[in-house]
Amino acid sequence: MKRLTMKCAVMCAMVGLTFGACQQKGGQKGQEDAATAQQAVQATLADLQGEWIIQEVNGKALPTDMERTPFLAFDTETMRVHGFTACNFANGAIGQTEGNPASLQMPQMVTTMMAGPHLEWEQEILKATEQVASFRLDGQQLSLLDAAGKELLRLQKNTGEKLSR
Repeated sequence: MKRLTMKCAVMCAMVGLTFGACQQKGGQKGQEDAATAQQAVQATLADLQGEWIIQEVNGKALPTDMERTPFLAFDTETMRVHGFTACNFANGAIGQTEGNPASLQMPQMVTTMMAGPHLEWEQEILKATEQVASFRLDGQQLSLLDAAGKELLRLQKNTGEKLSR
């Protein structure tokens, strides 16, 4: 009987250690998620300064065979945005909702009127920019989100040659 009790004690201790390790690992994961969320909350409009390469629109990757790279360039000092939207150059104002540092609006971008082989992508990009309500920054990745938090555009910080001309 003593032997059975000892085996039970050892088994219970092993289960307890395993459970504790899982909790600790989960706790670390939770702390990492909280730190990432805190980083996203701390991002401000000024962090968007510069050029961002458009990678995805509504979850669809842009084709890699485009003659020019689609991008958005934010000038947070003048509260303007410009870029190349697959066929044409676009310009517009950016704004924020007072008291909401993660908010972002880009209403009514104005574009040149050239035809091009990727006009359908341009239309999707421009439609998405009109729906932007906020942003999330994760390192060199920028997500532009609608009012429900759905990702409309995914962009990558441009660290190469300047795209603006």
